[in-house]
Amino acid sequence: MTRNEDMALAEDVSNAMRALELLVSRPDGGRVSEIADRLGINKAIAHRLLAALSASGYVSQDPRTASYFATHSLGALGLRQLSTSGVSTWAQRSLDSLAADSEELVRLAVATNDSLQWIAKAQGSNSSLRLDPVMGQDAVPHATASGKAWLSTLSVERIDDVLDHESQLSVTPRSPLDRPALLRELEEVRHRGYATTFEEMDLGINAAAAPIFGAGPGREATGTISIAGPSVRVTRARMAELSPLLLAAAAEIARSWPSYTYLVASKELSA
Repeated sequence: MTRNEDMALAEDVSNAMRALELLVSRPDGGRVSEIADRLGINKAIAHRLLAALSASGYVSQDPRTASYFATHSLGALGLRQLSTSGVSTWAQRSLDSLAADSEELVRLAVATNDSLQWIAKAQGSNSSLRLDPVMGQDAVPHATASGKAWLSTLSVERIDDVLDHESQLSVTPRSPLDRPALLRELEEVRHRGYATTFEEMDLGINAAAAPIFGAGPGREATGTISIAGPSVRVTRARMAELSPLLLAAAAEIARSWPSYTYLVASKELSA
């Protein structure tokens, strides 16, 4: 295979993954022309990629509308990956402990490229006021505690990249994006060690989140851990009370973060 062929293959793989990411965020699906426009490729290439994804079972096409949809095979693949990564071993214990202490919903999110996705949770509330969002969704970076905690560990250039990507994928009517104000808030997050939101995504819901430095201190956060609950319970004062437990849980998970721990160890052995 020539260098040009290698580059073309890499570009096809990248575009196929971007198409999947786009379809996952669109429950109504997308037509070839729409996907081609969003990815910046011509319709022939988009059609070829979607045909390949359909053949592999990750995409299906509605014959009535000609729209393409991501199938459950993609979710099953993600669940298998989470299972083999040992999330129930290396993170669930910390999530359960923090949920029990806070009596609120605790969530773990992982960072991938320009997005942050919730992958695991523990519910500690015993009252009727409970919060139970769907796992697997992307956290809106500028309007969630998890997103702000992650952004606080990125460079200004990386923050811009993430926010540019966000503007294409998410809508947050309760909290319009104000970049200068967000950058000022991120400075506070870095100083405090954790981020907060007060009804910025959902009415009546507050949250606090801390970054997880699975790649080591001073690096970009590899994920976040958060506490969320009704605003009548998760007040600013309550967040401050829970912050030592939140930060301790983030540090504990960072110490056992699997893929980055393995990557660092491999590099050290080969050095």
